[in-house]
Amino acid sequence: MNKFIMRKLIQNIFIGLWIIFILILIPNKFHTCHQFCPYAAICFGAMTFSGYFAYIQMAVIGLLIAVSSIFIGRKFCGYICFLGTIQEYLFKLNPKKRKTKLPIKLHRTLGVIKYIILIITFVMALFLIQYFYMPFCPVMAVSFPKSIPVFGIITLIIIFVGGFFIERFWCRYLCPYAALMNIFQFAGKIFGIKKHVINRNWEVCIDCGICTKNCPMNIDILKYEDITDPNCIHCLKCIKVCPKEKCLTFK
Repeated sequence: MNKFIMRKLIQNIFIGLWIIFILILIPNKFHTCHQFCPYAAICFGAMTFSGYFAYIQMAVIGLLIAVSSIFIGRKFCGYICFLGTIQEYLFKLNPKKRKTKLPIKLHRTLGVIKYIILIITFVMALFLIQYFYMPFCPVMAVSFPKSIPVFGIITLIIIFVGGFFIERFWCRYLCPYAALMNIFQFAGKIFGIKKHVINRNWEVCIDCGICTKNCPMNIDILKYEDITDPNCIHCLKCIKVCPKEKCLTFK
């Protein structure tokens, strides 16, 4: 099985698990999707589903995935996160998807928003006022489909409408956990930790720019030999569309 099929299989398995949570487990009140969200420990602060054990579970899941990004980048976003996969499929419905690339300057400016959301939610959790953020949380919204708050509906509309016009809109600009993983990657870079990255062979590359045009995270791949941009989700799209064999490979 090649790596492209494997990625799609993993994505669809986790989408299937999410559907099971929504249709079967949640109505029977076993648990919620949010309990398995890697950002839940911060989103909920000191609040838990069933005491300290549940909080420790959420904290461990979130910390392990964030730490793993130091070594393997944001594979969680490209393979496991159901919101990321939904956006990926949603963007494919846009008939003008090739014309929705944002200018790099605007893209970088909007990219700051997720760090602001991270700081705000972290401070709220510290002061035990996270209940102000929780109604806006998209994972919280889908965890309780029968009682979605108005603010949750607004958040989902923004994510889905934005994701229809701009590929991976949530992952690029709004997801606080993406910001947290990026910070962990920056820390790993400072300490000289080697990371699994996509490598561009300059001797083989013809600088056609097809990889950059098709990158869902709007990364200027032609700037790199090793694609060390922390926003890379290892979706393999650049490798798939590259016209030169063995130009882009994992390193």
